[in-house]
Amino acid sequence: MKLFRQPIKLSLRAKITLLIESLVVLLVVSTGIITTMREKDTLESELRKRGLALAVDLSKFTARPLLGNDLATLRRFVTHTMDQDNVRYVFLMDSQGKVIMHSDLAEVGKIYKDALNVAALNSTESRSSYLSRQGELHCDLFTPIQISDVRLGTVRLGYSYAAVEKEMAKARQQILIIGLVTTLLGGAAAYLLATFISSPVKRITDATREVAAGNLDILLEIERNDEIGALANSFNKMTEDLRKTTISRDYVDNIIGSMNDTLVAVDPEAKITNVNRATSKLLEYEEDELIGKDINLIIPREEKNFRGKGFQRLLGQASVVNHELDYLTRSGGRIPMLFSAAVLKNKDGGVVGAVVIARDITERRRAEEALRKSERELRFLSSQLLSAQEKERRRLSIELHDELGQALMVLKLKLRSIREGLRPEQWSLQATCDELLGYINDVSENVRRLSRDLSPNILEDLGLSAAIRWLVEKSCKHSNLKSTLEMTELEGLFTRERQITVYRIVQECLTNIAKHAQASHVSVTVTKQDDLFFFRVEDNGKGFDVDEVLGKDPRTKGLGLAAMYERTRMLKGSLDIWSQKGAGTLITFTVALDDGGSRL
Repeated sequence: MKLFRQPIKLSLRAKITLLIESLVVLLVVSTGIITTMREKDTLESELRKRGLALAVDLSKFTARPLLGNDLATLRRFVTHTMDQDNVRYVFLMDSQGKVIMHSDLAEVGKIYKDALNVAALNSTESRSSYLSRQGELHCDLFTPIQISDVRLGTVRLGYSYAAVEKEMAKARQQILIIGLVTTLLGGAAAYLLATFISSPVKRITDATREVAAGNLDILLEIERNDEIGALANSFNKMTEDLRKTTISRDYVDNIIGSMNDTLVAVDPEAKITNVNRATSKLLEYEEDELIGKDINLIIPREEKNFRGKGFQRLLGQASVVNHELDYLTRSGGRIPMLFSAAVLKNKDGGVVGAVVIARDITERRRAEEALRKSERELRFLSSQLLSAQEKERRRLSIELHDELGQALMVLKLKLRSIREGLRPEQWSLQATCDELLGYINDVSENVRRLSRDLSPNILEDLGLSAAIRWLVEKSCKHSNLKSTLEMTELEGLFTRERQITVYRIVQECLTNIAKHAQASHVSVTVTKQDDLFFFRVEDNGKGFDVDEVLGKDPRTKGLGLAAMYERTRMLKGSLDIWSQKGAGTLITFTVALDDGGSRL
């Protein structure tokens, strides 16, 4: 029983041979059966024709003896008919069914009342039927005996079926011999044809095994103009393409393997299909531990791009470039990565997955944090320096106003007293004293101007709005510029420190225009929207290239623009400079309302 449980393995040649031989056997058997049936029909038809011919001849010859009741002649005709091959019985009946003459004299005088005999007496034409008598099959034939349409009786004749069976036996023997010969010849032809078909197929199969084993240098030499030849040519082309592809794949695999960046390939269900060595090393996993896992194993829950609809939206995009996220390591740590992803599609445009490349930016994050910390410290230092500068300016302004100004006033009074004490003839000394008094007045005016420039006391005396108006008028008058001023009232909205900062920014704008712009008109506008104030200073001067100026080495450019930017940051606002050569300059900056200030 175990023998039949084992699968039977047949070669392609054996299968083709068995198939063709089975078709040949089926054809031979079908042909033999059809031939035998046709031969049987032919022999049976011939049997009936012979029997009917004997019966008809007998009916013709016995008509007159039957009419004359010539029994001897009837006996002679019956005996003569019995001498024919394969005739088993013959008898004559009158019109009433009585046996007048029989091949078996014992039956003479009897009346047969069986159904066949009744049918024979009533039939007007010759007929036949098959009967089995004493274990032998025979054909029973009957025909009427008549003269001039007057029925005298009936002839019944039994013709043995043995002749048909004998001929059928011969025919079967011949068909069997022909079938065996045809089967043998068909088997030989099937074997040769199967060999012709299977031999190159076996060579192709063996070559395929060689290719599967890694031997890509194999070449099939099958020169045929049929499908097998086309298959061999296709195999050779496939091998050549595979060899080129394998070389390219190995090259790409080496590149991917040597990458320092991580590479993860995922399918449309966000399952990891491939990773490189850098990924395994960075995330502390073995490669086979990641393959087949959901990519969310290495991406935090808060990152939505690879979860549910987020991943489907990602597949709908062409790519994602330079997106920062964290990767999760096996030990639970987080590694900051600079992430890029591209969707993979087949030649029909169908999405087959995505490839994700990410770079460890831990060191960059540390450098950025250090840079931000340094920037915060520098800004704090800058703001402290500017604050200290304002305090020092205020101190100097007070000292100039209080001490130097008072000293000049005392000197002026004493000099005036000396002049008044001179005699008229001392006119030369008087002129000298008058000249000195004028000089002292100029010095006093310069001290007052320096004091105002160092610390604009007008801010404390009249407020920010008046200080800006005075600054615009003084600057434009000193530089021979026309001016336009539109300003929302700013009183009581900013602390003293913020007022000074705003004043210094506007002052720097006007100073730069006077020094560099070569303008003829200046427009200053201050507007308010919600809790934001918008300052706009515009001139029609020669303009400049903003990027070129801002991009200069800090050691070669002035500190004016840098101070403006820093003061704007101190106000937690923003500053924008637009300029074009020949088209003037526009400087805008915004300042938020003090949290504790009043509202307009």
